[in-house]
Amino acid sequence: MLSRTTCTRFLMRSRVAAAALVLLFGSFAGSFAHAQNDVSMQAMKDEMARSITELQLQKMDKPYFLAYRMDEINQTTISAMLGSLTEEQPSRMRLIGVEVRVGDYALDNSNYVSLRNFGGGAGMFSSISQAPLDDNYQQIRRDFWLATDSQYKKALEDLSAKRAALEMRQHADDIPDFSKETPNTEKEPPEKNQTGDELKTLARDISAVFRNTPEIYGSSVDLQYRNYYTRYVNSEGSSFTRAQPLFKLQINARTQAVDGLPISDSIELYGRTLADLPARDALISRTRAMADRILKLRAASSLEHYNGPVLFEGDAAGEIFAQQFATGLMAVRTPLSDDSRFEMFFNQMMSQMGGASFVDKIGGRVLPEFLTVSDNPLLSDYKGVRLLGTSKIDDDAVKTRETKLVEHGVLKTLLSTRVPVRSIPHSSGSRRGWGPAPGNLLVTSEKSLST
Repeated sequence: MLSRTTCTRFLMRSRVAAAALVLLFGSFAGSFAHAQNDVSMQAMKDEMARSITELQLQKMDKPYFLAYRMDEINQTTISAMLGSLTEEQPSRMRLIGVEVRVGDYALDNSNYVSLRNFGGGAGMFSSISQAPLDDNYQQIRRDFWLATDSQYKKALEDLSAKRAALEMRQHADDIPDFSKETPNTEKEPPEKNQTGDELKTLARDISAVFRNTPEIYGSSVDLQYRNYYTRYVNSEGSSFTRAQPLFKLQINARTQAVDGLPISDSIELYGRTLADLPARDALISRTRAMADRILKLRAASSLEHYNGPVLFEGDAAGEIFAQQFATGLMAVRTPLSDDSRFEMFFNQMMSQMGGASFVDKIGGRVLPEFLTVSDNPLLSDYKGVRLLGTSKIDDDAVKTRETKLVEHGVLKTLLSTRVPVRSIPHSSGSRRGWGPAPGNLLVTSEKSLST
């Protein structure tokens, strides 16, 4: 017969063991649940492992690089006019992209355009298709397998045509087609969807401002929330998951003057959360100010001629700088083609559209000496303002960092991806979408005007 002390010790040990078992099971269950919730990533990794080892047509090149991407987009659009909702549109979709490179880092199927079929080149965004919304492991693998097979065959054709085009040239640049970068891993959990009656109420209240301005013929308020979650994995060992939520508020108003001249204005505001936008009363006050400004323009007399300077301030100054100068800070490589006229046309088109790269101006003066320009995607806020270009890793799975672009007016370097250009052999961690783009572009001045 057990004593009371022995029974007590036995019960305590049993409870400790039971508690340990619960903790162990809870930990296992949590890991298992996490694995179950990331069926998509597991399917991507498994299909890539199979493709990189087994994908090869007889006597043809094997892929030396593969990258898989899945973007899951939850979006809600709410529109209102004169205090009433006109649209409430929730949507959810998944997009997948496959990048296949055949050849090697020095020469592969990328950076090439054939005018015969107006195609060619490798890239994550050259093969985008929709994927199932369900976390069906087999179906996800099947979709990536089909996309990989299609891109692989296309890559072989492009590489063959590119080699033929190079043979016809007396001289070709010896710049590699793809740079070698250190593999990276980054994990971010998905953001919770931020939707509800608060968005509808805000859209109604702002749009109601225009009830008191019948002279404004058309107005609208559009509030869009997009929850963007990306999964990425490549054959070099890099992978990341990244959440990029975004709110966009757009307020539009239009009318016309007595002489028929159309007049319009708008307000666009962005934030990662609804809290990043100004408060409700501030938004209504700003909308009223825009409406008053439009009414004054409507009643103002027209200026026939003006010959003089134009000063851009505030948001307009930033927009002018972005359109006229910042586009040149990207290292864009002119693609090779089977028709040399295409390269001339490409460069002329980029120049006319304001997208010509400053690659030939590195080391020269491009701004006044008191101006310095840098890009820093690692900054999350600036003087209390939330920044939207914040990211720890770019779309090529390269870690982001601060890049000093212009120092005292002299161009030092450009924002680059894994596609090298002359004098820039490696990525600056700036791949966003189709090519390089700034994250948080900062312009600082050593001089200022007194007010």
